[in-house]
Amino acid sequence: MRIQKPGFITPQLLFLGSRDICMYLVMGEHYALLGGGVAWGVAKLEAQLDQYHVDRNRIRHLVISHAHHDHCGAVPYLISRYPHIQTIASEYCTYILNKSKPVRLIQQVNRKTLDALKRPHSFNGISLDFHPISIGLQVKDGDRLSLGNGLSLHFFQTPGHSRGSLSVYIPELEALFPADAVPFPEKGSRELTVTANHDYDDYIHSLEKLEFLPIRVIGYEHGGVLTEDDAAAIIPRGLAATHQQRERIHKRYEELKDFDLLVKEIAEKYQTLELFRLVPSDLMRAITERMVKSALGLV
Repeated sequence: MRIQKPGFITPQLLFLGSRDICMYLVMGEHYALLGGGVAWGVAKLEAQLDQYHVDRNRIRHLVISHAHHDHCGAVPYLISRYPHIQTIASEYCTYILNKSKPVRLIQQVNRKTLDALKRPHSFNGISLDFHPISIGLQVKDGDRLSLGNGLSLHFFQTPGHSRGSLSVYIPELEALFPADAVPFPEKGSRELTVTANHDYDDYIHSLEKLEFLPIRVIGYEHGGVLTEDDAAAIIPRGLAATHQQRERIHKRYEELKDFDLLVKEIAEKYQTLELFRLVPSDLMRAITERMVKSALGLV
């Protein structure tokens, strides 16, 4: 089953944000937010926390899956508004979130998108501008964090979409939160969108790492939630889709014999998908170029 409307998935798991940009609140004795959201989603997030009567003082942790603008854009606001919240990320994600060039790029994309959507650049008197993020806890494969009341977060480094990607598994709920490390179904289709942006081999190895987890719920940071049989089957389906896409890229390159034209063709195809329509075309091309190089073994 697919769930694309925010609300309670289980009594201990609340889907927040929107179908396009998802965040999750895991509620043990202490709460953890999974996903760093976007600057233009802050007002909706605060309204949802009010709607579901969430005690902000119980939100103790915020897990940042990776350092892309649509997965960490709300973090500066959240840690300014709620300084008791501890940020959690991988070591490499921590590095990127404090490196001047990536921070400037996220700033620029956030500002352009806020302007395009005609949204204010502040909320509750707090700037929505992006800035370097201090990470309170760096985690790696095998690390665990207890939330109390029988819930715990288990961390997996799952590079491939990005070098610093981090997935969270809650064994008590058999729930996996991979952000973009696992292919996801586009709206209205069962076809999976593969996002091996950084490295195809790493992306495949990450899927293989997750393959043996029992999964009843999978919460993406784009596209919502899968449950039941759809969730249980997603890793094998994702592996198959990733291998197939890599083969298609090789075949198309042999047909075109033009790397730049292939990148242009694939970037344009991605931007027809609803979830990528807000990505600036120059950024989409840069992402696609890296992905195609990886698929062809050129990096």
